[in-house]
Amino acid sequence: MLSLLLRLCEYVFPERHDHKVVRLLSVNDLRSHLNPVTHDDFVFLLPFSEPMIRATIHEAKFYGNEKAWQLLGEILSQYVRHCPEETIIVPIPLSYARAKQRGFNQVEEIARQGLKRQFYNDQTLLSHKLRSDLLYRKRDTAPQTSLPRQERLKNVKDAFGIHDTTDVRGTHIILLDDVATTGATLKAAEASLRPLLPASITLLALAH
Repeated sequence: MLSLLLRLCEYVFPERHDHKVVRLLSVNDLRSHLNPVTHDDFVFLLPFSEPMIRATIHEAKFYGNEKAWQLLGEILSQYVRHCPEETIIVPIPLSYARAKQRGFNQVEEIARQGLKRQFYNDQTLLSHKLRSDLLYRKRDTAPQTSLPRQERLKNVKDAFGIHDTTDVRGTHIILLDDVATTGATLKAAEASLRPLLPASITLLALAH
């Protein structure tokens, strides 16, 4: 009887394809596609063209899938553990309206999961920090994917501001986004952080 009820529920409420893909994934599946690529000022970790990567990003971004956050967090940790100690991770913020609509910022949640996994081989906790309070969006912007390439930089120009003026002079910053196409969002956010005089800013996208 229970089996019949489950089949009926699956028929009435079919599982999303991307949800099923993520449910069956292991972190080793994603690690097999981990290939950090540096291009101009950017670092990209995973190929967005790979279906399992695309499914994981979509589940993390639009559905708040905690397993997707954990999987991508593990990929992030693989990269961050090689960064200088006390590196600050700054997730690209959502606008107030979009954050209220979704109820979460997937980039922040992925970073949070990644930092949970930060250990050296001797199990010493790294001192990297998440700073979601540093950057904010001054205005709502159209989704970058909805715009032609030449309009994307204009869309996000001057879109970011500094919310917390805590001194980060001389620190290393990783500016993190989930997906980058042209990198316009990351570059616009970087422009807001440069006046704080960090030692370095790495523009990091989980997928490209």
